[in-house]
Amino acid sequence: MKERENAQTTYGAKQMEKEEEKGYGMYSFMVLRSWDSFYTVCLESFDFMLEAIGQYGPGLRAPSPDELDGPLLQKQVLAINNSIEVLKKSWALEGCSILVNIGYGDNESLVLNMEVHCSQVVSFLRSVRLPSDRDFESSIFELVDSCIEEVGENNVVQVVTDIRSEMRSAKILTEKRPNIFWTPCAADCIGMIFGDIGCTPLIRKTIAKARLLAAFIYGRTHLLDMVRQFTSQWDLVHVGITEYITCLLNLKSLYDKRIELKALFISKEWEDSKWANGAVGKKFYKLVVSNEFWHGVLYTINSFEPLVDVLRKMAGGILSMGYIYGEIANTKTEIALRFENKEEQYLPIWKEIDFRLHDSLMTPLHLASYYLNPFFYYQNKDEIKKVEVFRDAIVECARKMYQDQPTQEKIVHQLDLYRTASQSFGTAHAISNQMTADPVSWWELHGCATKELSTMAIRLLRLTCGSLAYEESWIEKLHKHKPRWIKHKQFEDSMFVTVNRRIQGKAQMKDRDPVLAYIPVEVEPFEWLVGMSRSDAPQAGNHALRMARANSSEDIGLSNKRNNYWTTMRVYPRMKCMSIVIITKVTPATRGHHPVPHAQSE
Repeated sequence: MKERENAQTTYGAKQMEKEEEKGYGMYSFMVLRSWDSFYTVCLESFDFMLEAIGQYGPGLRAPSPDELDGPLLQKQVLAINNSIEVLKKSWALEGCSILVNIGYGDNESLVLNMEVHCSQVVSFLRSVRLPSDRDFESSIFELVDSCIEEVGENNVVQVVTDIRSEMRSAKILTEKRPNIFWTPCAADCIGMIFGDIGCTPLIRKTIAKARLLAAFIYGRTHLLDMVRQFTSQWDLVHVGITEYITCLLNLKSLYDKRIELKALFISKEWEDSKWANGAVGKKFYKLVVSNEFWHGVLYTINSFEPLVDVLRKMAGGILSMGYIYGEIANTKTEIALRFENKEEQYLPIWKEIDFRLHDSLMTPLHLASYYLNPFFYYQNKDEIKKVEVFRDAIVECARKMYQDQPTQEKIVHQLDLYRTASQSFGTAHAISNQMTADPVSWWELHGCATKELSTMAIRLLRLTCGSLAYEESWIEKLHKHKPRWIKHKQFEDSMFVTVNRRIQGKAQMKDRDPVLAYIPVEVEPFEWLVGMSRSDAPQAGNHALRMARANSSEDIGLSNKRNNYWTTMRVYPRMKCMSIVIITKVTPATRGHHPVPHAQSE
């Protein structure tokens, strides 16, 4: 009997192994047929799907396209709407922000994306294509105004946007709804700082050289294998949530492996390779062993990384309105320390930061929230006293948020108790918690003597300063890949579900670096290698990075110095060739179109 049981167990194990092999075979077949699935399988929800199918057992029928686009889609829409209905109570109680930004849709059309933020929770509402046949700014005003109506005017404290306040749409909105603030997005502001810093000659050249080096390596399969042997299978190319974050991640990746890269280029393997004696190979040999290049990489990292850390906190939901002004000030100090307080190195970076800071992040909301954050106020109290703009910001916020004069006067009077740390603000517990407690919790615990000021402070400190909860490439890709046959309502529902589910999935991944792209678009790693911005990238149906790795052309990513041509590789999945090299004339006008410096030789 024991022998029979053992035989049955062995048979069962072998059958299970065969079934598993068959399942994985079909699974890999599906993945290999759909290039997007390489990213889909990284999602946690994909594991849940496999687990659910396994629990059901044999015979589970796949839903038809009509079922997916019909009742199953509507169930998902209903589930998300129900969760938003629950949030509406907190919108009324705490106040909320409407997040508005302009992005790209299909055929280079412009779309307006709108979300609601409350207590670190972002709910995507819709993405609407802006009509090209009518007044552009009137359309923006009407869409944002209808969104405020939907959320409730009394619930909305601010509209956070990358649309400039001097635009007519912003002016019309503030005239119609004077109690709502029009606030520049802090993430967009930092993005502009990156753009300003990235235009400095040293940083622009360093990024271009680093791209050339990465493209040289990834364009040659055998060389890439050699690099991975020397770097313990380290991948040099990473994708961030913005183009300049991608630049930093890849520069840092190269710098961290600079010793291994130098070792490769002076190794016997390199000497025996076909590239060692070629003009291109000699050029990159000189680049990798050059201390000047690595000094430029370190300079760029030290200029970018403190600002990326601010975006990392913002994307992770840590940074609220009460922190952004103080965090930028701390970032300047960090940059100076990284450059050993050498003014000739850090002052040019400070100049770019200050320009954007004064242009975008010195609104009444930013200044008042900084003032009311005990973490920053009490350690910088002497400096803040000298600048009347902070107190004026409190008065302006009180005037817009509370229409009755008595409440405004009480708030101004109660500021003195906060400023002098009197009554409930002066207890030992309140003082000890100034630097450690969350500012909202601090006001809830110690603001009992200043009811009106405390209510306003909590409402302000809960606000977001900008959102990186979703990545613009998600929405761009949905618009650009929209099937022609899909109905408008069906497409809106599908986008509503997709973006909200991705926001939820990204928020649940607590241990993941929030500045890494959650679901990279297939061309994004390739964009960095050849120096294209997202708007210029080809609409590749194939995995462009794999194509770059597989291609062995000596000219990928290199420019023709004599004729000032820029070489790019574009992948066309329906053509039988692996790739096509397109030579494009680079003109000053073309070069200026790209927000990130080109990968072109000096």
